[in-house]
This record gives sequence, C-alpha cells and structure tokens, in this order.
Amino acid sequence: MSNFRWVIVLLLFAATAISYVDRQVLTVLAPQLRDQLQISNTGYASILTAFLLAYTFMQPITGWLIDRIGTRKGFALIMGWWSIAAVLHAFGNSVASFAVCRFLLGAGEAGSWAACVKAVSEWFPRKERGFATGLWSAGVSAGLVISVPIVAWINLALGWRWAFILTGLVGLIWLAAWLWLYRLPSAHPAVSAEELRHITEDGAIDDQPTKKTPYLSLLRSRNVWAVIAARVLADPWVWFYYFWIPEYLTRNAGFTAADIGKYAWIPFAAQGVGIVFGGALSDLLCRRGMSVLNARLTVMLSGMLLMTAGITAAFDFGIVVIFTGISTAMLGFGLWAPNMMSLCADAFPRDSVGSVVGLSGMGAGVGGMVVTMLTGVALDLYGYAPVFVAAGVIPLLAFVVLFTLLQRPKAATNNSVQAQPT
Repeated sequence: MSNFRWVIVLLLFAATAISYVDRQVLTVLAPQLRDQLQISNTGYASILTAFLLAYTFMQPITGWLIDRIGTRKGFALIMGWWSIAAVLHAFGNSVASFAVCRFLLGAGEAGSWAACVKAVSEWFPRKERGFATGLWSAGVSAGLVISVPIVAWINLALGWRWAFILTGLVGLIWLAAWLWLYRLPSAHPAVSAEELRHITEDGAIDDQPTKKTPYLSLLRSRNVWAVIAARVLADPWVWFYYFWIPEYLTRNAGFTAADIGKYAWIPFAAQGVGIVFGGALSDLLCRRGMSVLNARLTVMLSGMLLMTAGITAAFDFGIVVIFTGISTAMLGFGLWAPNMMSLCADAFPRDSVGSVVGLSGMGAGVGGMVVTMLTGVALDLYGYAPVFVAAGVIPLLAFVVLFTLLQRPKAATNNSVQAQPT
C-alpha cells in the first residue's frame, strides 16, 4: 500500500510550523523593539491584539471559504496572503505600523487550522485522525522552537528587519510545493487503489459532492457551542505563554537575548511532545475499544490538569521550578489541542468541518483579545502572579464546560460522533 497520505501530513506540519515562525518573530524581537521604540506593556498588548482581532473575525470567513472553494485553493490563497504580510513587518517603525502588519498577518493565518483539519478529514479514516492531527499540530511547537534561535541569530547577524523578510519568504516556497502535491485522494496519481480503500474503509470519507450544510444552521447545534465555549476558555492562555514567555524571562528572570535563544524554546518543545503523544494516545484508546468521544475527552482532561502546573510561576520558587512548571503546562495544552481538532473532524459533516473550526476559532480569538489586553493592564498594575494563576485554573474550567455541554450520541461507536442540534 502506498502511504502518500503521510506526505500530506508533512505538508500540513510544515505550513503550521511556518505560521508559528511568522507570528513569533515579533515575540522573540519584542524586548529589543520595545526598548528601541519605547513601547509599554499596554502598547505591546495592543499590537498583539491587532493580530488577534483579524485572526478572530476572519476565522469563520476563511473556514467558510475553504469549505466552498476547496482545501487546495483555499490554503494556497491564505498562505500567500500571510507570507506577504509577514515580510511587511520589516518596514514597521511604530505601534501603529506594527499593529497594521499584525492585523494583515492574522487575517491570513486565520484559515490555517481549518484548512489543516479539513485536509485530514479528506485524507484519513477516523481511526488515524488523532495521530495525523497530532503530527501536523506538532508544527506549532516546531515553529515556536526553531523561531527562537533562528530569529535571534538573524537579528544578531543581519538585523531585525531581515528576520521578518527571510522567515516570510519561506511560506512562498511552501506554496509552490502545495500546489504541486495536493489533490483529493481519489484524483491523486500517487495514491494506490489499496491506500484509497484504506482511507475510505470506515465510511468517514466520501469524495463525491455532498449537500452543503447551511452555515447558519450550525449555530443551532449544541455541540458547536460546546466546542466554541471550550476554546474561548482554553486557547487564550496558551497564547499568553506564546506571547509573553520571552518578555517574562527578560524582565523577571534577567535573561539576555542570547539566553532567550538558548532556553526559551524548551516549553514549546514540551508542547510538541504533548501534541504528538496526545493524538496517538486517543487513537490507541479508540483501538482498545473506547468510543471516539470518550477517548478524546480522556486525553483532554489529562492535559487540562497538567496546565495547572503553570501556577508555579506566580510564586518565587526559583527559575528551574518555574521553567518546569511552564513546560509542564505547555505539555498539557499539547495533549488538549489535537484532540479538540480531531473532535471537530469526528463530530461534524465533512462539508462543514472548516466552518466549525472557523467558528470555534473566532470564539477563541475573542477570548484571546480580552485576555491579551487584560494581561497588558494587569502586568503594568500587578505583575505576573495573577496572570499565571488564571492561566492554570481557567483551562480546567474549559474542560468542565465542554464535558457538560457536549451531547453524546445515542449509540456511541468507534466510528461516529454525530453533531446534535439543540
């Protein structure tokens, strides 16, 4: 049997890594740029919020677009957009100009997760989606990990403007590879008849045109609101770690720019381990006889419990203990993330997967904007302690809300979890 579906996962992994490199360049350079341009915590939070504003409200639009024009064209369009936006950061010189660039970047990257989830729904049977999603989702951590030393090196060697230019151009290289390689399985010359049977064996995939689910009808689904609410409460706190770890280590732990390059990648690597392991573990539980729904939720609960370890950063435990706590929290979110995305692919029809991911992403973005702005204000007034406490407690509430709202199918099996309307 050919295994071309794993090449598709590799493409999705690379795209996800590129998106997080592009958004992290500013974060890695933030201490230097803030000092150079005299940007306060609140001003920096405003720049971050500009990204989240576009990222939030473009997610349902880009999700709908990808469902309508297809994964291949949709992903190509958004990758080209955000790569150009990433390069434009090189010309920023103020809070306003960086905010505009971040807005454009967020508008393009808004469709990335919807495109990846939809691609997996087109190329993988349900029994492999958890692991496949875990693999491409590991691109998040890969992008975060490599961005720290790469951006630090480019900055030291060529200057901060070149860090934006060179990393932004990588996306255009990926775009060429994507247009060359991506097709639906039934139309792809590299897919053997045996692999196609494997992909479609559980009935989860059908390349034939289907009746489109009315967009507004999704808002009547209780399961859609369960996913939205969970992401509103969970996602903003991992973004807090993404956006503020270099700042925290520089301002509170005395790290230099070189130290950031050496050590700040560790929590992101821990998240990557969690992402791959979390996706594989839920698939394993499915193969052992647990329903899809219970397998996803079991691993997700474990992840949210681990996120409470980040509370150690609210106290004066020493940098080793604090760094371990932050890394453990990131590992926990790694367990959560691929199972949330797999749940979206499992619970809803293929023609609406992108839309559901987009709607839930919009909810996460709204929560992210609120949390990001409140973080900037809280840091100026009270410091990091209350923020780290919230980052440890509220994600656990996200699981409680998801578990409570999510409707169970009348007869759960390993192959189905159906969306239930209210």
